[in-house]
Amino acid sequence: MSVDRLLFPRPDTERVYVERVPVDGACPACGVAKLARYPVANFLCPRMVVKCQQCFHHVSVTRPEPEDHWPAWRSPARDWPASRVG
Repeated sequence: MSVDRLLFPRPDTERVYVERVPVDGACPACGVAKLARYPVANFLCPRMVVKCQQCFHHVSVTRPEPEDHWPAWRSPARDWPASRVG
C-alpha cells in the first residue's frame, strides 16, 4: 500500500501564523527600527528572513539553523556531504 498524499488535520486556531522575533537595528530602506526574523518557504526552499515590518524590505535571507526548527520536517541526510559518482 502506498500513500499518495499526507493528510493534516484542520488547525485548532482560527488563523495560522508564525512567530516574528524582533531583531535589533533599523531598516536600511525606510529607517524604521521595526525588524523581525521569521521562517518562510519560497523557491529557494525553507529560509529564515529578516524583514522590516513597516515597508517589508528584505534585510537578509539565510538557511535555517537546527535551533530554528524550520521546516517542521527535515531529511535525516540533509547535512551529509554529497558523494561522488563514477
